[in-house]
Amino acid sequence: MKFVLFLAFSVSPYLSSACLRHQSVPDRDESECYVRRGDPSPLGKTAIMNVRVFDGTCMSPPRTVIIDQEHISGCSDGVTNTIDAFEQFLIPGLIESHTHIFSIADLENMTSYGITTALNMACRNYTECALLKGHLGLAEVLTAGVPAVGPNSSHSRMLDLTPGQLIYPTSDPVELVDWAFGNNSDYFKITVETNGPSPELQTRLVHATHALGKQTMSHAADLTSYLQVIASRSNGIQHTPDDGNLSASAIRDIKHNGQFVTPTMAIFRLAFSNPAVIQFLSGSGGSKGNSSYSTVRANVAALHKAGVPILVGTDSIGTISANVSLPFGITLHEELQNLVDIGMTPAEAINAATKVPAKYHRLADRGIIAPGMRADLLLLKSNPLVNISNTLDIEAAWVGGRQVTNVTRVGIA
Repeated sequence: MKFVLFLAFSVSPYLSSACLRHQSVPDRDESECYVRRGDPSPLGKTAIMNVRVFDGTCMSPPRTVIIDQEHISGCSDGVTNTIDAFEQFLIPGLIESHTHIFSIADLENMTSYGITTALNMACRNYTECALLKGHLGLAEVLTAGVPAVGPNSSHSRMLDLTPGQLIYPTSDPVELVDWAFGNNSDYFKITVETNGPSPELQTRLVHATHALGKQTMSHAADLTSYLQVIASRSNGIQHTPDDGNLSASAIRDIKHNGQFVTPTMAIFRLAFSNPAVIQFLSGSGGSKGNSSYSTVRANVAALHKAGVPILVGTDSIGTISANVSLPFGITLHEELQNLVDIGMTPAEAINAATKVPAKYHRLADRGIIAPGMRADLLLLKSNPLVNISNTLDIEAAWVGGRQVTNVTRVGIA
């Protein structure tokens, strides 16, 4: 049974679409969407003293970290501000590898939870998406363009795409890819589903993108689509099949091809625990077929055990209705908990939201705490290596050297 994810929801066997807020949220006044609530904090030279620093494996003994303007520095000369961390815990700023952002308020919410980079997985209006970029002190946004969606597919119907926004068997892949990157897309999104781009067309889109030195991200929410994406050698596979187990040979091929996976477990967990989500997406009373959250967990565990790179992404989209919500920010922290639940150590889960996505999304200036890197930082009151839920015990955060003025503090028992 096919899985329908309408750009932001990977849910149940025949819900193979995700990202429905594109369709369900009415057009809003631009002033509401693109005006921030406050000015960014100023740059300066700050010493965070007496802080334990995550190095990808463990926490260091107490030391000092210098923020010099936008970057981490090894020089303490000229420090104008000092913070005593009292042996609290410093990790890199978090990278959200699959989200759907629609407004500055979405970015502000995300940033308040220590997310410093956000990868937007679809854009139907290049002008509007450009307005989400470049906001000092807020999470940096990278974005796909209009995704490659086939006619008569689930996504074409749910997103109400015009004929000019669809891809056809006769479409020129080079022209489509050039157009997307000419409109400042950071990567190219391919939506693989029933009536989506054929396997041959997927491969041609991937080749055209790679010829420009860019990367592709492919939506795949069922086993059949997954096998097509693996064969296409698309860089990033988005979502996880819930309709059956990935074979050992398929997982070996993913690893051999150098592909990475953003499983978005959070949306599956929500869907299988909340019938309203499935009803909202499918118009039925609930899920059918062989899909289950246990299958999702088994597939992600198998991918991790085999050494396939796993990236933290949530498919967060905000509030859709009174009963359907996948909020920005907190959902990423819940995804860290989901990954620990399938067998990752807390350190591996943190890496999946920091150094691993920085590597595979080619963001060489972030993901670790070291001199010369972007000062994207998250200061925690409690040690996340003891309990991964402590990533929510936030004391402070910095984005590009600017301290976040309104972090969200969640009480940790």
